[in-house]
Amino acid sequence: MLRLRLAISAVVALAATGPAAAEWQAVLIPAAGVAAVVQDGDAALVLAGNAWHRFDPVSFRLQPAQAPKQSASPPGALPDARVASGREIVDRAWLSEPTQRYRHGVLGDAIEAGSLTIVRRDGSQAVLRLPPDSVFEDIEPRVARIGGRERIVLVRAYLDRGAAIALIDPASATIIAESPPIGHANAWRNPAGIADYDGDGATDIAVVRQPHVLGRLELWSFIGGTLTKTAEVADTSNHVIGSRALGLSATADFDRDGQPDLAVPSLDRRSLRLIAFSPSARDIAHVAMPARIATDFATVQRQGRPAILLGLENGQLVLVHERQ
Repeated sequence: MLRLRLAISAVVALAATGPAAAEWQAVLIPAAGVAAVVQDGDAALVLAGNAWHRFDPVSFRLQPAQAPKQSASPPGALPDARVASGREIVDRAWLSEPTQRYRHGVLGDAIEAGSLTIVRRDGSQAVLRLPPDSVFEDIEPRVARIGGRERIVLVRAYLDRGAAIALIDPASATIIAESPPIGHANAWRNPAGIADYDGDGATDIAVVRQPHVLGRLELWSFIGGTLTKTAEVADTSNHVIGSRALGLSATADFDRDGQPDLAVPSLDRRSLRLIAFSPSARDIAHVAMPARIATDFATVQRQGRPAILLGLENGQLVLVHERQ
């Protein structure tokens, strides 16, 4: 029999009432040496003990599974580049033209991308090449419907002004909007999610500014052809410095109000925050962890409600779910 141990029961003081007034808890899932968590469609895959497993949210068991499929790296791609795909315009897109002109190394090496390659669904191909003053300090293009059309979101880092969020039109292979860069070199942003978090009808890009030292969550909305910052929340993170895991976040309707919410670690990564932005920014829950959060997140359904699977620095596996 699989014996579950409660890691921490969240002490949650909610401003919300009604169906959102619930407690969240973290449960340790028996697993040894968890190194990675991967979202695989609706399922969660876990690399533990040098073997891949599939998490069963009903039994809380890890079952043997095949490793996640990986696309072959296209010629000229960034080392370990992840190929993205879309549904409307983009067939495939990846970061290309590796360069060492920006030696920040926040993602584990000093190699960044000088360009973005886009293969469209009509068979045409284009390359968006950055000038020498900047790089794409990122790993995988994020393809999402923004402003009524399919767009690509990437982190553009200027050599002397730090990171900005670039919104790219794949049809023309051009940057159509960009947030201001942070203002100095070696200052990075990491996107956390893309959805209409605040319920105003415009798609938001959630980003953590300097997730290792500042930890400020920002919402950027594409309004009137520009990216406008609409919200800020302190005490957040979504990356471990030097790691290539950029997905320490999850988007789902955690308070069951019909609006997407965001899950991110606190700045010290010792707790998980579930944050709602409608009608204003507030914590749905703040769940303490027995060690620092370290892996990407996977979202699974437990009794019809979203739950989050994640790994910790000490190799433990945790499921964060609403107490029922």
